[in-house]
Amino acid sequence: MVKKIIKKILPDFLLQKVRYFYWRNRAKKLSENIFFDVFKRPIDWEHPKDLNEKIHWLKFYSDTTLWSELADKYKVREYVKNKGLGHMLNELYAKFEKAEDIDISALPQSFIMKINNGCGGALVVNDKSLYNNKDVRKYFRKQAKENFFVFTGECHYGNITPCITAEKLLTEDLKEYSSRLIDYKFFCFDGKPEAILVYLNAYTPEQIVLLYDLEWNKTNDILPLYSSNIDVPRPKSLKEMISACKQLAQGIPHVRVDFYEIGGKPIFGELTFTSGAGFMERFTEEALNRWGDLVTLPPRK
Repeated sequence: MVKKIIKKILPDFLLQKVRYFYWRNRAKKLSENIFFDVFKRPIDWEHPKDLNEKIHWLKFYSDTTLWSELADKYKVREYVKNKGLGHMLNELYAKFEKAEDIDISALPQSFIMKINNGCGGALVVNDKSLYNNKDVRKYFRKQAKENFFVFTGECHYGNITPCITAEKLLTEDLKEYSSRLIDYKFFCFDGKPEAILVYLNAYTPEQIVLLYDLEWNKTNDILPLYSSNIDVPRPKSLKEMISACKQLAQGIPHVRVDFYEIGGKPIFGELTFTSGAGFMERFTEEALNRWGDLVTLPPRK
């Protein structure tokens, strides 16, 4: 009843603002609760210090319009092209506005499909003869309804118009180290890459996360509980990745730039503005504080 009355008395543009502030405040409270559960301390909103706190501050007190543009896994392709890095993009086979539009008959025998505002959940198709449109559409209808960002406070994902893309299925060169593509994730601060997270067997129970500096030396910034003795070879395209990071992250207080490497060539993955949603617990306090010092907060909106 109350919702119906509000809809009647408020113009659409005011109703949108009411909805925005409602979800923003709800997301902020959820973030505070989760942060306390993970780190056993409250977020210091007035004097944020470490990287996690500054990510939360940026989520709720900065203009995240650009985040919504660049966290969009489809729209970001144009941004990459405009930076002169179109050669690093994976081959795009198709874009579908909604799940009902999906038609795998027009796609190659193998491909990968993903929603542009999702977290994980990509559909890897090695042989499309084992799939049909009905099941694939059902899968992405479910993906579109998940809205994970409501619970992690990453409201900028909610401003992305969903679509589904189909791209070339890439295969890992270093299969002796990882059953899935090795993911090279660069922590960047105002255009300067500082650390490289390396994900092996990502999104599986066997996932391993390693941390390197820009010279490809393993660091001690991961807590012992999460560390591993595994050491992977330096990617052949490391210098190209670092150079691309400087261009893609220019002028942005903090962003994570992700790459894969296929045949010695870098392939752009995505841009992430809220690594771990601001709940990263695998790193040492010293590392989180050091990275936090590198984030210059903009004026509060």
